[in-house]
Amino acid sequence: MSDSGGAPWWVVVTGASQGFGAAICTELAPLLPPGSRILGLARSQQGLATTAAAVTKANSAVTFSPVVMDLSTATTQDFEATLKKYLGADQSTPPSQAIIFHNAGSLGALKYLGEMDDPTYLSSYFNLNIGSVILLNAAFMRLISTLPGKVTIKVIHVSSLCAVEPFKSWGLYCTGKAGRDMLFRVLAAEYPDIRVLNYAPGPLDTNMQVKARTLTRDEELRKLMSSMKEEGKLVPCDASVKKLLQIIQKDEFKSGEHIDFFEV
Repeated sequence: MSDSGGAPWWVVVTGASQGFGAAICTELAPLLPPGSRILGLARSQQGLATTAAAVTKANSAVTFSPVVMDLSTATTQDFEATLKKYLGADQSTPPSQAIIFHNAGSLGALKYLGEMDDPTYLSSYFNLNIGSVILLNAAFMRLISTLPGKVTIKVIHVSSLCAVEPFKSWGLYCTGKAGRDMLFRVLAAEYPDIRVLNYAPGPLDTNMQVKARTLTRDEELRKLMSSMKEEGKLVPCDASVKKLLQIIQKDEFKSGEHIDFFEV
């Protein structure tokens, strides 16, 4: 996958313990040059251990570092220390490419906006889904800027159709995804040398989809989520990741662009 004569890549993946994040790690690993590193962040130690084993099986020449972290409470200092420890401590072989996948996120309360009444919950939700993304991305950029030579930076946001279309009783999720999409459009405008992509992976067959089809307040949307599962219309994580990696490899997208799984 590298276009730099086999020089290693540095990769950061949030939400790497399950679902789409784990699939990113395992599908990307075989494509990476020897000496590449993947830093996986998530709350589940057991899930990260499973991902680590899968990465090693896919490419034993890639180092996977599992780090248990709650992104909703992590500080800039936490992010900087983690990145430095697992990526920046040894710079004897600097990477040719550094890529971060902002995958972690949550659906939040699946109820109507007129029912929202807890400011503490809202603050925690947006800390996880927007605040932590801003802080981690900035820490990542600062670390890469200290490296010798030219390092190509790619920033990939795992977006959603909900970033561009309203879904009733999913107000928090839609707002978080739309906000993140715009955040990365601004990043692309501010830093034209960085390749930025908002990728909507399609309706994935994950634990999040289980929550969507059982807890969604809006009956019409809840039935739609259930019917997609029953009719086999959900997208396997590995299939969507393969499309994402094709987009990254071709490198023909406009920086900051929103691309949907079904558009590829």
